[in-house]
Amino acid sequence: MPRYLAIHHAPGVSQEDFQRNIPDVLLGKYATFVHTYVNLAHGTIVNIYDADSEAALTREFERIGFPVDEIQEIQFGASADDLRRMTAAAQ
Repeated sequence: MPRYLAIHHAPGVSQEDFQRNIPDVLLGKYATFVHTYVNLAHGTIVNIYDADSEAALTREFERIGFPVDEIQEIQFGASADDLRRMTAAAQ
């Protein structure tokens, strides 16, 4: 299943606003939530989701009622340890 990066610019969103959406986010009818990164001071939220398609993820955000500014399919992912192993293998 493809994995997607979703970027939200939500200036003024509070911790309480964010927490209010958690039950709907975890319900995941059209896409499956994986991880979130949040900077409330700047109103930036980056979410990682698994979904069959970008359209399915868009539908999930419509269901939740939370606007999304950008969706990108993730083509490659690696941890710091993965990158170290890749570097060591190339030498």
